[in-house]
Amino acid sequence: MVAATKKMSALHLRALKVSAALTGYYRDMYRRGAAMISPKKVIRVLNEAGVRYVLMGTHGLGGWRSEPRATQDVDVLVAKKDHAKAVRAIRKAFPSLVMVDAMIVTRFKDPVTDEPRIDLMKPLQKVYQIVFRHTQQVGKSHLIPDLEMALISKFSAMVSPNRERTRKMQDAVDFADMVIHNHSAINMEKLGRLAEQVYSGGLKVMQLVEDILAGRPIKI
Repeated sequence: MVAATKKMSALHLRALKVSAALTGYYRDMYRRGAAMISPKKVIRVLNEAGVRYVLMGTHGLGGWRSEPRATQDVDVLVAKKDHAKAVRAIRKAFPSLVMVDAMIVTRFKDPVTDEPRIDLMKPLQKVYQIVFRHTQQVGKSHLIPDLEMALISKFSAMVSPNRERTRKMQDAVDFADMVIHNHSAINMEKLGRLAEQVYSGGLKVMQLVEDILAGRPIKI
């Protein structure tokens, strides 16, 4: 069990390293002059500030995919009691970024491109209120959602009425990739329980997984 945990931790650390490197290459090629925010630095800053958080988004879920990919921002779900502390720490560590505080996220944007670079997510939505109970430790540095919680959070992004359709299409690709890559490891009973906690029609998540594994077309 310990060996398996260490192996999984190493896999996620490697995925984080790769996604960060790919993002850097992309910036050098297409976004010269844009702010380069290292997820490792964000992790270090929050750890030093004593913030309780879970690394989300592409950097957090990359190890559950068949291969990591680039992303333009670092998404972090912060415990409600630590949100103000996290904001202070990030503002101090990245003073050039422009802070925009919204209802569900405190966003730090690149002053050159006006694109998000760090999102401090607030656990206001039901799906994010249960994340902290379903996590996996990665090394000694940070937490990520466990496999079933990762799938539920990705499904949440897919069906969000406020998310751009092109992003939802990418979410669907990520969801399908995670299902196919980890199909033998998914605890379907747990996935079903989590789905029902978050959505009144939680069975849609289960049906989506079945359709993906059966090779049937899926709808967003």
